[in-house]
Amino acid sequence: MSLDSTSTLDDALAQYNDNLSWDGNITKATAALAAIRWILVNRPKIIATNDRNIGFELLAAEQGKLEKFVGSFSSNVNRASFVRGRMRT
Repeated sequence: MSLDSTSTLDDALAQYNDNLSWDGNITKATAALAAIRWILVNRPKIIATNDRNIGFELLAAEQGKLEKFVGSFSSNVNRASFVRGRMRT
């Protein structure tokens, strides 16, 4: 799922929950990071559902871990190594 300006808090929470086991998986880490960013930018003053509360400080700490992990992969994105090029005839 891709979060955008029409997404709801439930969409963001679902994406975050679906990707809780992101450690070692760049795809899940990217999705979890997007969800955290969406939640932090669009957060209400209080999120409390089904006797659960969300602490934004914990999300900010998780965001830092995710950014570090995702950043380690992004330095290699869109890079290709060519050993030798030869025109095809």
